[in-house]
Amino acid sequence: FWITYVEQRVVKDLREEVYDKIIRQDLGFFHKHKTGGLISNLTNDINQLNVALNRSITKAIRDPLMIIIYLVILYNISWQITLIAITVLPITGFVIRKIGTSLKRRSTRVQERIADITTVLQETISGIKVVKAFAMEEYESNKFRKKTGEHFRSIVKQVRMWRIANPLSETIGASIITVVIWYGGNLVLQGGTLSSEDFIRFLVILFALMEPVKSIGELYSNIQISIASGKRTFDILDAPRSVIEKPNALKKTDFTRQVVYENVSFNYGMEDKLVLDRINLKADKNQKIAFVGSSGAGKTTLVNLLPRFYDPLEGKVMIDGVDVKDISLANLRSLIGIVTQEVILFNDTVANNIAYGVSDYSLDMIEKVARLANAHEFIKEMPKEYDTLIGERGMMLSGGQRQRISIARAILKNPPILIFDEATSSLDSESEFLIQQAIENLMKDRTVFMIAHRLSSIVNSDKIIVLEDGKIVDEGTNEELQKNSNRYRQLYELQFNN
Repeated sequence: FWITYVEQRVVKDLREEVYDKIIRQDLGFFHKHKTGGLISNLTNDINQLNVALNRSITKAIRDPLMIIIYLVILYNISWQITLIAITVLPITGFVIRKIGTSLKRRSTRVQERIADITTVLQETISGIKVVKAFAMEEYESNKFRKKTGEHFRSIVKQVRMWRIANPLSETIGASIITVVIWYGGNLVLQGGTLSSEDFIRFLVILFALMEPVKSIGELYSNIQISIASGKRTFDILDAPRSVIEKPNALKKTDFTRQVVYENVSFNYGMEDKLVLDRINLKADKNQKIAFVGSSGAGKTTLVNLLPRFYDPLEGKVMIDGVDVKDISLANLRSLIGIVTQEVILFNDTVANNIAYGVSDYSLDMIEKVARLANAHEFIKEMPKEYDTLIGERGMMLSGGQRQRISIARAILKNPPILIFDEATSSLDSESEFLIQQAIENLMKDRTVFMIAHRLSSIVNSDKIIVLEDGKIVDEGTNEELQKNSNRYRQLYELQFNN
C-alpha cells in the first residue's frame, strides 16, 4: 500500500508541476508547442512514467539486495565457481544495455505518435463546424487512421524489442548454469575442494540468483522507457521563460498619468524581419487611442506588449514612468482589461464567466455590469438566468452574446486601462450597435487602446495611429488624418464610399 501511495503521489505532484509550468509560460511558448502535444504530455507521458515507476520501485530496492546476498553465499560455498559465474555478467550487462537503448528510442517514437493522435483529435473536435461545412469527415477520418497506424507500428516495434529481452536473459542464464555444472562437476568427481552436498547447494542458490538477475534486466528496460517519457516531460519543466518577473518587482496598483512606448522594436524570434520597428507612442490617462492599418501591420502585437504577453526586443514600455518589466505581473495585468475578437468563455455558468478573475463580487454587481454590457436582457431569457451553463467555449450563445459577456467581465474587473482588439469585426449590425453601446459604457473614465477594421467605431477617438509594416506612418484625429494622411484617407474612403 505505502509503495503504491508513494508512486501515485509522485505522479500527482509531477502532473501538477507540469501543468503549473505550462500555464505560467509566456505566449511564445504556445507558438512553439502544439496543444495536442501538451495534452499528451500531461496525460500519456506521465501515465507511461507511472507504469514504469510502478514496475520499477519495488524491484530497484529488492533485487540488488537479493543478488548481493546470493553472491555472498555462493562465494562462501566455492569462490572458484562463483568467479566463473561472475565473468559472464559483463556480457549480460552489454546485452541488456543494447536492448534498453533501443527500447528508449522506440518508446520516444511511441509517445510522439500518441501526441500526434491527440493533436489531430483536438484540432478536429475544436474545428468540427469547419469540418462539417466543407464535408471533410472522410478526410479527417483518413488522417486519424494514418496517425493511429503510425502509432500501431511504433508500439509493435517497441513490444517486439521488449519481448526479445527475456529469451536472451534465459539463454545467458542457461549458459552460466551449463558452465557451472561442467566445472563444478569436475571438482566433485576429482575429489577436490567441493563436496557433492555443497555443489547441490550451490546450484540451488544459483538458480535462485537467476530470477533477480533477470528482473534487473527488466528493470533496466523499464527505466529506459520511463526516461523516454520523462525526457518529454522534463523538457517542458526545463523550458525557459522569456517573460520573467523580477524578484523585487514593484506592486503597482494604480494608473495615474500615461502609457509610453519608447523606441520599441519586436519580432517573434522565428524570422529576422521586425514586426514592430522603433515605435514611439504616448497615451495620457483617459485618452482613447485607436490603431488602424492592414492585416499584419503589427497592431495586435503592439498592444500585447503592454500586459507583457511578450517583451520588446529593444526599447521599453512604461506605465507612469515605470518600465512594465519592473512591475509585478499580477499587478500589471490587474490594471488592464482585454476584449478580443475571439471570445474565450468556459463551460460554466453565465455568472461565473462574468466573474472570472474576480474573487470579491455579488450577484447584484454581476447584474449591474451585465446591464452596462447590454447582456442582462438575453440572460434573463435563459432557462436558469445567471446560473445557466453556456457550454464549452460558450457555444450555446451567439457571437454577439458571447462578446457582451466578455465586455461584462471586463467591466466587473474595473481596470483603468482597456484593450479592444477588433471586438466588433465579426458581428452583424444589430449586435455591433449593442456592443458599441456597451463599449461606450465601459470606456468612460478609462484609458483605451482600440484596434478596429471598421473605422466607424473609432472616428471619435482622441488619437488614431496608422501602422504599416510595423511602423507608425501617421497619427492624429479622424479629421486631421483625412486631410494629411494618404493611407488613412484611402482606408476611410474604401469603407465609407462603399
